[in-house]
Formats: sequence, C-alpha cells, structure tokens
Amino acid sequence: MPETRARPVTKIRTLTTPKFDDQELYNLAEKFGTPYFLIDEEALRKNVSEIEGAYQKFKGPFRVAYSIKANFNPAVIKTFVSEGIMFDLTAANELYFLMKCGGSPENVIYTSITETAAEYEAVIKGGVKKIVVSSYSGLLNLIDAISKVGAQVSVLIRVNPEVHVKAELRFSVRHGKFGVPLDAPNEDSAMFMLKKILDTQSLKFDGFHFHLGSQIEDPSCYSEALEKLESFILGARKAIGDFPINTLDIGGGLPTSYGKTVPAPSDFSATILEQLSSLAESFGSKFTLIVESGRFLSADSTVLVSRIVNVKRFGENKYVYLDAGYSILPDAALLRHEYPVEVIPGGTTTHQKTILVGRLCDSLDVFATSGRSKLGTAEVGKLVVFRGVGAYSIVLSSPFHCQPRPCVLMRDTQNRYSVVRKGQTVEELFEDEGGASSRSAA
Repeated sequence: MPETRARPVTKIRTLTTPKFDDQELYNLAEKFGTPYFLIDEEALRKNVSEIEGAYQKFKGPFRVAYSIKANFNPAVIKTFVSEGIMFDLTAANELYFLMKCGGSPENVIYTSITETAAEYEAVIKGGVKKIVVSSYSGLLNLIDAISKVGAQVSVLIRVNPEVHVKAELRFSVRHGKFGVPLDAPNEDSAMFMLKKILDTQSLKFDGFHFHLGSQIEDPSCYSEALEKLESFILGARKAIGDFPINTLDIGGGLPTSYGKTVPAPSDFSATILEQLSSLAESFGSKFTLIVESGRFLSADSTVLVSRIVNVKRFGENKYVYLDAGYSILPDAALLRHEYPVEVIPGGTTTHQKTILVGRLCDSLDVFATSGRSKLGTAEVGKLVVFRGVGAYSIVLSSPFHCQPRPCVLMRDTQNRYSVVRKGQTVEELFEDEGGASSRSAA
C-alpha cells in the first residue's frame, strides 16, 4: 500500500466560463428580455474532456457520470448523452428525463435516497441495472422489487468512510444522512449488507460507492477514504470469503471556481491514481472507476444576464439594483457564492464599495461578488453578467414575488443560438398556480 500523504496542489483552476460578445448579449436581451440564462455547449463538452484527461492513466476502465440533479435541462442532458458518459440518478423522474433525451438505462448508476420498493420497481422496469443501496431496509425493498419484476441487478453499497473533508458541503460526517458505516454492530453497516447481498441469488454484488462532499478543497480526503475502504474489503474477505469488486464509484466533489481558485481535476487524480492502481492489484481485478460530477460539469458553462434598473448612493456605498433576484439564483442566498460579475459594456474594477442587489423585497437579496468582479461604470440600462451559474441555479429557482421563470438559451458548437427553455409569462404562472381553476370540493 503506497503512502497516502497529501500531495501539494499544483494545477490551480480558475473559472473558465465561455466568452460571449457584448453586442450579442445585448441583442439577446432585446429579443428575449432580461433576465435570461445562456449555456455554452462547447464548455459542457470541454469539462467532460478535462475529467477524462485527468484519469486517462488509470490502469483500468474509467467512466464519468453526470449528476442530473445539477441541471436537468434537456439540452444539457442531450449534450452529455452524445458524449457517451454515465448518469448518476436519484429519482425515477430523472430516469424519465434521461430516456426522453435519448439516454440509455445501461449508462445509469441509480442512488436512491428514500429507497422505497415502489421506486426501485419503477426504475428496474425502466431498465436500470446498476443500483446503489444505502440502508438495510432499502436493500430489503430492492429485493422485494426484484422479486416482483423478475430482473437481476448489480448492487453497490454506499458507504460513509467518516473521514475529515475540507469542503463547502461535507457528506462524510459521522452519523450522517448518506450511506452506512464500514462496520457497525447493527444491520445498517457495510459488513451486514454485504453478507445479505452475497447470500441473495437475485442480486449480483458489484462494488462500493462513497461521496465525500461538494466543492472539496483538499483532495487528500480521498486517499484516507480509499485506505479505509481497502482495509474493510481485505478484512471482509478474510471473514466471509472472496467476492469481486467490479465497480468503485468515488462520487463527486470536484470544485468549480466562484470567488477563488480551486484544485483542478488533475490534482485529484494525481493524489489517488497510484493508490487506485494498487487497489486494483490487491483486489485481484481491474474494477471500473467512476467519478461523478454535477457542479463541475455544468457550472461554468452558463451565465445569467440581468439588467441594471436603478442605482442609489447611500453614504460611501453605491447600490446597484437588478431586475433579477435570488429567486433565480438561489445559491446567492443559500451558499453566498461569490460569482464573478461584470458590467457590460465597459465594466472595470472599482475602489468604490458597490453593492449588487436584486429586485426582491428581502434583505437576503444581496449578491456576494468576487474579487474578480468588474462593477465599475454600473449605470441604469447596462447589463450585468453573472458567470459560473450553470449548476443548481436553474433547477432550484422559484417564482417568489410572482416572478415568472426566465428563458434559457444555448449557444451550440457552431455558434448558433437557440431557446432551450422558453420564458414563462405572468399569465402562465398564474395558470400554473391554479388561477384558472374553479374552487370545488376535494
């Protein structure tokens, strides 16, 4: 087993959002109104290539899996389908989206949170063959679903290695929501569940999965998790006999840059590639390595374009009011992401304290901006571009203050622009909220 000391981060990654011509952004604003989202297809494809390139020296099969929850716009899904990657799904409705976009259930790794028998039955009928279980009762529900459908599936156990993770969101916390401990004195443990899977004829044990966090800042936590997992597997083989490891899914966590530089995918792979190759040798088989990503693959592909509608000077502060609010950029309020922001045309850095605020009647509707933001020359009528908003913002948005959802545009690899989600009108929002329904007894 090689030593797993943390390696220095050598390839710092900064935000690489695509460049759009200022005049083109203005033309789109005039045609579709503001605010609007704009996705760049080429950026999505480049992000896939960056992860694949980082792990190209792994001595075994390697797959990237896109976590659809980050952005399930059909145009985004279709782009990733054409790249031939896998998809990490956590809901039957996500499988519906994938299939409608031409995806195959053969390329799905399914990790339910609720793990109900009805959910498992639905996705198995949909053709999913690779399922991750995260609890003993969930495993029993899966067995029940399989008996009704009459199919065989490959099963992974989601473990919680309970290692320290330096990240914006940590999922490997002790006694956490996700996964089971490697060993515990009850049935919700990797050892107990492993025995049950190996003893169940309708199940095929496939491997292990863990997810340590989101926006991970130090890749060394993967080394510690892999070391603990290897120790568990070797101990389990001694206790219950040999079993194969066909798949090892090390989850997501690859960070994207908002207000600061972050490690690149190559920093993560450099930290653990040698260790992963050693694991393949000790396991006696070349397992398929899966690296999941939602945020990294989608975030920096997209910009949000909003218009300045008012400016107010209050003491030494300059307040710049936009026609967008955190209702369509929820991470601004939930996680205080410091998005790189630029005024166009002619945005410059400024020493004056410029506070960027939204149009909502809520004190939380203030946008944190990064040190790379260019808010100089902010005046009424100009546009403000938020970069790196492609993950979670579009799918978590809400109609707070009766705000219709904005349109989503995409620029394809031929530099052609198209509407991939039309903007909602206030009349349509009213209808969606039941405005046209007559009141009747339930």
